[in-house]
Amino acid sequence: SPQTAGRMGLGGMGKKKGGKPAPKESDEDDDEEEEVEEVMSKGVASMGVGGKGGSPAAPFNFQAAGKGTTPGQAGGFSFSSAAAPAFNFPQAAAPADGAFQFNFSNTPGDGDDEDGDDDDDEEEDDTDHVEEFIASLPEGVQETVRALDALDEDVCKVEADFRKEMRALERKYEKLEKPLFAKREKLVSGAEKVGDGVPDFWLGAMRNCMVLASNVTEKDEVILKSLTNITSETLPEEVGVGFKLEFTFKTNEFFTNTTLTKTYLMADGDEPVLEKSEGTEIVWAEGKNVTVKIKKKKQRNKNGKGTRTVTKVEPCESFFNFFSPPTIPNMDDEGLEEEELEHRQMELESDYEMGVAIQERLVPHAIKWFTGEAEDDEEEDYMDEEDQEFDEDMDDEEDDEDDEPPRGGGGRGGGGRGGGGGG
Repeated sequence: SPQTAGRMGLGGMGKKKGGKPAPKESDEDDDEEEEVEEVMSKGVASMGVGGKGGSPAAPFNFQAAGKGTTPGQAGGFSFSSAAAPAFNFPQAAAPADGAFQFNFSNTPGDGDDEDGDDDDDEEEDDTDHVEEFIASLPEGVQETVRALDALDEDVCKVEADFRKEMRALERKYEKLEKPLFAKREKLVSGAEKVGDGVPDFWLGAMRNCMVLASNVTEKDEVILKSLTNITSETLPEEVGVGFKLEFTFKTNEFFTNTTLTKTYLMADGDEPVLEKSEGTEIVWAEGKNVTVKIKKKKQRNKNGKGTRTVTKVEPCESFFNFFSPPTIPNMDDEGLEEEELEHRQMELESDYEMGVAIQERLVPHAIKWFTGEAEDDEEEDYMDEEDQEFDEDMDDEEDDEDDEPPRGGGGRGGGGRGGGGGG
């Protein structure tokens, strides 16, 4: 599932720098007094095939793979004819389970001409490589391979129709769910009287969903108390493949927007491939932007005549960065360091993971997350320190039992995890 992509946990709001730098001996240097204040404000295997001698009675030789090995590792297969050329066809490694991909396609103007000639050249190279491989096969096999390739095109068309119908089915049931979610919104707000409304409903639900809670700061929580509803919808077919999230807010002192949206646009294929994501620009009230911090530094003139204040804006961690999503980098951008590329990919994975968690978990069953009944799948990937220490102690005990002779009185008692008497 795409929601199990990499996690990027977010922590505090940054640290202040303390202490003054040692003054330099040069008389031309300024004497500086630094006063740093933090203000709420932007923020942030290939399979090798070789020719081998074989029995003339069979057109192919095949060496069976043992357990845990691929046919290529076991020796693969080859044409029995000695005249048949040896050939290799590399195969790209499949994405890791649970991962999704990004469309790192080039954009005109970034190293390519406007006509996209570089992309065309790459496609031609791929085609030439395939044709070269097919041409290396015996003539009779070539005909079969081309027939299989044509058949695969028909399979791809059927799969594309399946995905299209699945999206239509999702829209159908989203339409059926819409009045139910509208009633939920009224119950939460207290507009529909069953009892009192539920304050901080969505904030409470988000707190119990790990992938969201790790991205919510204390300053965010103050704003999220004004969140009244979240909805999700599959994009119309004419718009594209993907989904849109909509967040509705009461009037608040932080921004003027009443709704914020986040849209994910995907490529139509078997695997989820993110092409881009778009978010609403938040119109922050002056001094209320929680995605940045403003640092003000006072500098004294080197001649001792007056001071000046220098303002520096730095991004900081906030849930509301979700609406300013990272861009997918251009792989041909020579100025992008490998470390920066990895950091950008982590941001993209975290952003997409949050979007899917809201769409697939939070919106459909918000009450289960609010009460804590819903279980976060990702909790299985993590272990509390106490549990880890307990497991280590149990391993040590088992090692000791293996070394010691049997004793009377039976083995370990029950009582569940951590049970048993203590001295």
